[in-house]
This record gives sequence, C-alpha cells and structure tokens, in this order.
Amino acid sequence: MRWKEGDVVLKIAICDDEKEFCDSAERMLKLYMEEKAVPYQADVFNVPSELVDMTEKGTIYDIYLLDIYMPGITGMSIATELRSRGVKSPIIFLTSSTDHALQAFGVDATHYLLKPYTKDNFYVGMDKAMQSITSHKDDSIVLKVDNEYRSIPVSKIIYCEAEDKYQRLYLDKAERLLIRISGTELYKQLSEFECFYRCGRAHIVNLNHISRVTQDGVSFKSGMDLSLPHTVQAGLRKAFFDYFN
Repeated sequence: MRWKEGDVVLKIAICDDEKEFCDSAERMLKLYMEEKAVPYQADVFNVPSELVDMTEKGTIYDIYLLDIYMPGITGMSIATELRSRGVKSPIIFLTSSTDHALQAFGVDATHYLLKPYTKDNFYVGMDKAMQSITSHKDDSIVLKVDNEYRSIPVSKIIYCEAEDKYQRLYLDKAERLLIRISGTELYKQLSEFECFYRCGRAHIVNLNHISRVTQDGVSFKSGMDLSLPHTVQAGLRKAFFDYFN
C-alpha cells in the first residue's frame, strides 16, 4: 500500500530508558519513514511511566517500540496493559535478551529486536508493523484531537454534526469529540466506508447505527434522535434501504 498526500499521520511511540537506544531507534525510524514516504509523528519516552500515563488518558499509538528491561515497569507489562485495553497496534520489542521471546508471542508482538540491532533488522520489524497497520487500516481513521492524533474506530462513530469550523463526533458510550476539520474533509475520509452517508452539509450518519428513519429524521440504536431537514430525508431513506438490501 502507498501512502498518498492527505493520508493520516502515523503516530509512533518509542519507549526505552537508555537514551542511546532511543536516539538510535528514532534515527532509523526517520530513515525508514522517509524512504517509504510515510507521514508520521514520533513521541519518545525515556521514562516508561510517562507512556503509561498517556495510555491511561486514552492516547493510542499506531506502532509501539518498547524496551523490555526498564526500571519501575517493563515493556512487557506495558504491552500486556495495552492488549487488556483492546489496543491492537503493532508492538516491536527492543531488548538485549531473548529471555522474553515466548512472552512476546503472548501479547501478539509483531517483532523482537535484539540490541544492538542493525538497520536491516529494524527495517524488517517496521515492514511487519506497516503490513499489520495496512491490513487494519479500514477499521479506523486518525484525527487530530486537542493537539494530538487519535485512532478512532469507525464502528464507534454514530454521527457527525457541523459546528462552524468544527465537526462534533457523537460516538458510542456517550463519548463526544470536537475536531477542527471541514465537513468535506471529514467525509472524504469516512466515504471510504460504505456505512456513512452525508445528509446535506451539516450531518454525516453511520447507517449501521440507525434503528429507523422517521418523518423528522432518524432514531439511533443508542436511543438518540437526530432531526434532519426534509430536503435530505428522501436521499437518506434510499441510502438506508440500499445499504441493507
């Protein structure tokens, strides 16, 4: 798969308490991404608890590069916590020992790099991670929320509503996100998925979440109702019927 202009930025976490290896991983990552022409953002953590704090605040990265032996908390513990939260992002372990190779399989690690690793070995791990991301790319979109990028599963999006220069996303479990993006740009990303329909300029709805189309708009399975202009209702009814038939 080739990344195109306008595609989302990959967010990558590098966590190693040894600055030397963090710097090395960051340099190799920069070379790799430049060769692949993939836009990315790397966050480096020399203190593992800082990555844990970010995770607890809901920040999810597309790829994790984790040292195993770190003070306070191990990379294996971080990986186990990520998986327990349902995070499926590729994990590459950076370590000086093979002692935890079997445990790495237990957390579905993408690759296991022994220090000091070569550029070729690093690239093998990144190739595997990128292939994993590509195979799951259709499951989510990445949007900038409060100055950081978040991966949002499209199945969680119920509908989107324009608010001036922003879009408010209504997600399941009553979560709300306000994102500075035009409706046209947001729909450009969502239109890759057949389940989304744009109702005029103000709304984008996920057809999978609609329980019924009413005279005034739609009712969602979550219990929410959305009023829509009569001018868009005929098109919505047809889209809803065609999608499920």
